[in-house]
Amino acid sequence: MKPKNILLITSDQQRWDAVSFQNPIVKTPNLERIAKKGIVFNRGYTCSPVCTPARTSLLTGHYPSKHGCNTIGTSLPEDYPTIPAKLSEHGYFTGLIGKAHFMSCLTPGSFEAGPNIYDRDFFREWNGPYFGFDYVRFVTGHSSEKHAASGHYGLWLEEKGIDINNYFGKGTPHDVGTWELPEEVSNSKWTADETMEAINVAKQKEDPFFLWASFQDPHNPFVVPEPWASMYKKEEVPCYDLQEGEMENKPSFYQDLVDGTMYENEPELHVNGMPAPCIGELPFLEEEKKREMMTKYYGMVSQMDHHIGRILDHLEKTGLIDDTVIVFTSDHGDYMGNHGLWYKGLPAYEDIQKVPFIVSHPDCKTPGDRSESLQSLIDLGNTFMNIAGIDPDPGIQGINQEEAWKNCDTEKRDWVMVEFRPTESSFMQKTFIVQQYKLVVYHNRTYGELYDLKQDHEQLNNLWDKEEMQSIKIQLLQALVSAEMEKDGVLRARTAIS
Repeated sequence: MKPKNILLITSDQQRWDAVSFQNPIVKTPNLERIAKKGIVFNRGYTCSPVCTPARTSLLTGHYPSKHGCNTIGTSLPEDYPTIPAKLSEHGYFTGLIGKAHFMSCLTPGSFEAGPNIYDRDFFREWNGPYFGFDYVRFVTGHSSEKHAASGHYGLWLEEKGIDINNYFGKGTPHDVGTWELPEEVSNSKWTADETMEAINVAKQKEDPFFLWASFQDPHNPFVVPEPWASMYKKEEVPCYDLQEGEMENKPSFYQDLVDGTMYENEPELHVNGMPAPCIGELPFLEEEKKREMMTKYYGMVSQMDHHIGRILDHLEKTGLIDDTVIVFTSDHGDYMGNHGLWYKGLPAYEDIQKVPFIVSHPDCKTPGDRSESLQSLIDLGNTFMNIAGIDPDPGIQGINQEEAWKNCDTEKRDWVMVEFRPTESSFMQKTFIVQQYKLVVYHNRTYGELYDLKQDHEQLNNLWDKEEMQSIKIQLLQALVSAEMEKDGVLRARTAIS
């Protein structure tokens, strides 16, 4: 029997609650289509709260502490073993469409940086391979940034007669508003078009496929074309904020951030005398501006959802949808002003660590249900190989979640872990999450964080130093040590016993 196809759809910097099945304000009818055939996982987590480490973990099946891409600006070695390479070796057609971010996009000479990404002649001829993907349609950056009109997408825009200088590179990463770029040449439209073409190529080859449709939205700058720009009204969207006194019992760098002093008490979080680029720079905005940002953020989500619907329509038209495992998730979330913070970074809130997570498996026994089963992005590689009938290589981390993806009552995990090392210093943060509690520990620091997520989902009350919580803290620290041992992953087979 032919192995199942696998379609991984990811967004970029999408809050776990920026979907209709978690928030009725948001219009995502096509993600609902996936959910009705599969399972919504309410407890999906990233394994790192910034792009490169999270995406590289998806690519490799390894935590950042193993693959070494600890933050933005790092690059994975080109010969590093990857999940798509393994699938390709076993007869899968593998394709990456959209954003990669496995290498630095700001370091001159990097494949994913200028001037390489603007070489139209190169991208006219090159379609892969890349990190195990046989077929590649590449872009980098976000919305209206200059380098977002790069790679195959930039070439396509020029072939469509678009003057890129009119729409890209004119503003800042903090821009908010209506994007005058015509919707029919938007990056979401292009990503969907190219994903459908990749499906056609796989069907023609009669090979099972593993395709990663990697959308760039809803990452800032928060600009989006019509009709999505005016879909949401300011008065109907949430307006997140810092709550009075919530930083008082947190590690000192939390207060540094909202005060604008940016890690004043943590010199290891500086690079070349400047704060590490791991948090937004807009601590306080007027409510009107914050609501405007949210309307455009949701508009970007709904635009993406529309084009995901076109991909689903195409799978139905080609007769492949019932043979395809579909996973939708994001690399990490966005504070969006909650706790006085923006974008992504070090403060270990659910806003950035949780991600939307939906799986539609053709053999799902509980379609349309919701699950509290813990899910981690680190598990995708191991699970994809199991779906393909492939034994994972030694060293693959994460666990096989396929049974949980088929039955909402199945739980395969007791814990998830989120890693972040924002600089090349010794400063490290690890977040350890079980069903009820979140523990946050720091390398060579006496401070830490402990939250009861059932009673305090917003993490306003740090229980780390509370006398009555010391027994639970010790139990969680012991469980964290055990989890670190379990993270070794798949072991090599024994070939001798003496």
